[in-house]
Amino acid sequence: MGLAMCVANPPGSPIVERAFFTFYAIVKRKIGYDVTASAASTPLPRHRRGIWQPSNGSDLQVTKPFNLCSSIVRGVSFLSLVGCATLVACGSDNPSTSNPVAGAPGVSHAGAPSSSAGSPATAGSNGGMVGSAAGSGGSGAGQNQAGASGASPVSGGAPSTAGGASGGAGNGAGSGGRSGAAGGGTAGGGTAGGGTAGGGSAGSGGKEPARPSTGCDKANPQTGTSGSPLTVSGHQYYVKLPTGYVASKAYPVIMVFNPTGNPITWAEQSAGFEMTGPKEAWIRVYPTMAVNANGWGANDVAFFAPFYEQIISSYCVDKARVFATGESSGGDFSSILGCEYGDKIRATAPAATKPVNGYGLDVPIKRQCKGEVTAVVIHGKNDNVVGPANGPKTRDFYAALNHCGTTTTPVPDYTNTLSNCVMYQGCDAGFPVYWCNHTDPNYSNTNHGWPAFANKFLWSLFSSI
Repeated sequence: MGLAMCVANPPGSPIVERAFFTFYAIVKRKIGYDVTASAASTPLPRHRRGIWQPSNGSDLQVTKPFNLCSSIVRGVSFLSLVGCATLVACGSDNPSTSNPVAGAPGVSHAGAPSSSAGSPATAGSNGGMVGSAAGSGGSGAGQNQAGASGASPVSGGAPSTAGGASGGAGNGAGSGGRSGAAGGGTAGGGTAGGGTAGGGSAGSGGKEPARPSTGCDKANPQTGTSGSPLTVSGHQYYVKLPTGYVASKAYPVIMVFNPTGNPITWAEQSAGFEMTGPKEAWIRVYPTMAVNANGWGANDVAFFAPFYEQIISSYCVDKARVFATGESSGGDFSSILGCEYGDKIRATAPAATKPVNGYGLDVPIKRQCKGEVTAVVIHGKNDNVVGPANGPKTRDFYAALNHCGTTTTPVPDYTNTLSNCVMYQGCDAGFPVYWCNHTDPNYSNTNHGWPAFANKFLWSLFSSI
């Protein structure tokens, strides 16, 4: 039986060698015959029964007189002991040669709710050494979404490393959400068995949940058209719903405010949000000022509250993702909304702005801004309509509001002079500030118009929020 258990072990293996030497020892003790001796070995004289002295220096000799009966008994004992010894040799606690399988490393994302720990390791066979039951903690690099310390509008945050054996802190803050530690959401490492990752408002996986409006589940809402617009508080507007609009699904909204002297159709025809992407994913709202020749100004600010309420009560809006943008006086207005209605607007992108009486840009606290917003300030470097000065003032206003530092990093894919976008570092988590001081010659070479890069940039950035 013992030999059968060792049949899988080839000659020369440690187990067979152990079995042989065990066999050898038993033979010498029980029968008195060395199995390695030749047939010509000569019995030794005994001075005392059971004890021998070698006569020729060799140990390969008979140690006891041969007796048939006693040998039979000893032979039976021998066979039993050989089986036991072989079984012991095969079943010893020799360390298993199987290698423990380490857990697969998990990948954690900055701001993600948790990072995955490694899967349990596999134990060694035959009662051998047991593999580590805890897999390695996730050491993947998470990419923040539109973070406060990164560069791309889509994946704006700088890569943050989460995980490792004891976790690590992510250094990029995402823009999804409205809370988090200044300078970057933290990402705890993936510890064995399932680590946790904090992150406040940090990026991928850390977006603020959708907040459906009271307009959800309302069938066939009125949208108006450019030729037959809707009206609220003396202002006309019309709405473009996403392709395949579902009344129970909360959609982001972008409001685009047209420039002075331009028709209500300007935003739909010129801003670029009727392209593939926004057309399927966003509710687009196109209002116009009360008096076209006057443009958007301080007298229009009171209109926004009822306008906002009418939009969210008529359509299924994600109130956590209401965006505002505009050009020239429309940019002025979207900039005002980012402060006075920062509790309702998630992000603003004013372009080609000028000063507005009553809404100074010196110190944000004087305006009593309601919360913070992601801000993209766009201004022509050589604007010869309103001049280049108000762009930097607007930029500095939002950088101060969001507690940004003074250093910037270029935004990948938007580094040429026609866009020239940078992102400020150290802003409050989730509320980055971008500055695009471009030279796009739009609007009759005045460098005052809506630049060609703006729609794609804003679509990428706002979609990540």
